[in-house]
Amino acid sequence: MQKKQYLSVLAATGLLALSGCAANETRDSGGEAQAAPAVSDPAVTIVMPERFAYSDDAVVTQAIRNECELEERFPEFVQEFGARHDIRFEERGDASPADGGQVLMVEITQARNDGNAWSGHRAFSEAEGTLYEDGEAVADFTSRRISGGGAFGGFKGTCSVMGRTIRAMGSDIAAWSRVPEDGAHLGN
Repeated sequence: MQKKQYLSVLAATGLLALSGCAANETRDSGGEAQAAPAVSDPAVTIVMPERFAYSDDAVVTQAIRNECELEERFPEFVQEFGARHDIRFEERGDASPADGGQVLMVEITQARNDGNAWSGHRAFSEAEGTLYEDGEAVADFTSRRISGGGAFGGFKGTCSVMGRTIRAMGSDIAAWSRVPEDGAHLGN
């Protein structure tokens, strides 16, 4: 490889690392959750609540609770990525571990952003969940993700950066649901 091409590849690699791609972050095209692609004949159907509530002892600022809609957006991301793993996640407002079949229950335990546009975002989200089968716990997990906002993160608002963390967690949880491992630690 010629020196000029080598330098171009090296520069592109550095740009990817700075933009967050090296951290295995998932991109959010418009800040809004997209409708989950239809699964023609899902191998697995899992029921889950329409909202993933904050746990009773969750560490979440009131501003994030009021403005970022993480409770509503999080299940949408799990559903979106479930389709990629041949899983149909069915949202039910009254979902309970005692329901028949497979039920996924998730609680948000932490969501915070310790930065801003000037110093850079340092968003962190964490959730815990359990997969039940016919009322019996099958496996549980802890999921964590960290994001600096990716490319041009300083121009993004707190909720956009927090959305990146729960979107990545949605992907992790959907993949885990396909082959659940008890006590798994997902994400960062």
